[in-house]
Amino acid sequence: MVALRKGDAGRDAAAARARRYRRDLAPVLAVITAETGGTPEGIAASLTRRGVRKPRGGPIWTPPDVRRLLARLATETGS
Repeated sequence: MVALRKGDAGRDAAAARARRYRRDLAPVLAVITAETGGTPEGIAASLTRRGVRKPRGGPIWTPPDVRRLLARLATETGS
């Protein structure tokens, strides 16, 4: 049995929310990628224009945000 440290439950819950957010956003990203050609710049502009909020609530997407998001999705889905 692994001993839990203080804060583990909160971190686990936050990680689960982040995974759920990315999973729920994946179909939207697929549509946007088809429309924009898949560049981080195009995806960021489209997400911002559509009013999709970032994981922590921010309204403006940047290309680095999109790159991180796509990298995490690729890691999680094994693509």
